[in-house]
This record gives sequence, structure tokens and C-alpha cells, in this order.
Amino acid sequence: MHHRTNPRSGTGSLRRPVVLRRTVSIRVLLSRHEALQIGVCFVYDPADPLAVRMDFPGAPDRVEPWMFSRDLLYAGLREPSGDGDVRVWPPCRCHGVGTVRILLRSSFAAAVLFVPADELRDWLDETFASVPAGEESAHLGWEEALERLLGPERP
Repeated sequence: MHHRTNPRSGTGSLRRPVVLRRTVSIRVLLSRHEALQIGVCFVYDPADPLAVRMDFPGAPDRVEPWMFSRDLLYAGLREPSGDGDVRVWPPCRCHGVGTVRILLRSSFAAAVLFVPADELRDWLDETFASVPAGEESAHLGWEEALERLLGPERP
């Protein structure tokens, strides 16, 4: 018989929290008169608890993943957030009460994404249930990072 242990109970081995993924259908504004509907996948890995990744498996051309702050994305549900390559605006009457707008900007291109607010909020709630705000540093792999930097121990 298999028993699952509670990772917070102190008994048994600690299990690493699972990577959380949410695929959603979004609109990408390509120009003033052209938009494209594609699927994107938001990814949260508790081993990198401060960041989220956005993959573009539904894009017609290969698009590199974007990494940015989980807190930036969460703040963007309530108020305009960000001031660099990633900006987020909350739902509004003029752009859609059900969508969050995300601007992704690189040195050679920019795109505005219209993301369903409820789906994004639900997924972010799952990430905060997995790694609560303020507890991110407890999930960082400090020992593994140091070992990679310093190399294996020598006798």
C-alpha cells in the first residue's frame, strides 16, 4: 500500500512541488487592424519561485519563451505594472473587462497580448497556493546553485 506523506509534516521525504502549467487561448495584436488567436502556456516552476514563463506552442512561427516576475503579472490584474520589456494592464471597459493586456517588447519587435483575466487569475492563485508570497526564498535551491558554482567537494 502506498502512503503519501505531507511534505510539511516532517515525516517521510520531502516532495518537490509540481510545475504548474495553464494553456489558454489569447489574442495577439499584430497591428492596428490585425490580430491572431493562438494558444500560450503559462508555466510556474517552484524551483524558480519568483518567475513565470510564457511559452508559445500555438504560434505560427517559432517564438522564444518569455520569463518575467510572477509578482509583476499578479499586480497587473489590479493596476498597470512594469516599466521595461514586459508591461501588464488590468481589465478595463475600453479594452475588455475580461482581459488582461500584456505588452512584450524586444529590441526588434513588440506585441500586445489579450489574456483571459479569470483564467490567468485562477492559475496565479494556484502558484501562490504552491509557493505563498513571501516564502519564495525557502524554495530556492541555494545548495544546488552553490554546488554548481563551486564544483563538487574535494576530500
